[in-house]
Amino acid sequence: MGLAGGMVPSPSAVVVLVGGAAIGRAWFGVVLVLAYGLGLAAALVAVGLLVVGSGRALLRRIPARRLRLPGGMMPIGTSATVVVLGLGLTLRSLVP
Repeated sequence: MGLAGGMVPSPSAVVVLVGGAAIGRAWFGVVLVLAYGLGLAAALVAVGLLVVGSGRALLRRIPARRLRLPGGMMPIGTSATVVVLGLGLTLRSLVP
């Protein structure tokens, strides 16, 4: 999420900065890029806190012994989910 969220330079940020300079208001482009960065950082933090909080809430509502899966089932389940979703997206893109 960090790579998608700003650790890699964004081409659109460069376009905004150049656009601000082109209209004679480079400061406006800088303010827009900073506002975008702060908003994205806040959204990533909120999603992270939501994921952590939902995991704790789930553990409080469901006893831990009911959440345990047989060893090795979680990687198989997640990989099967990724394969099924990938196949579904592929078939969806092939059908006009």
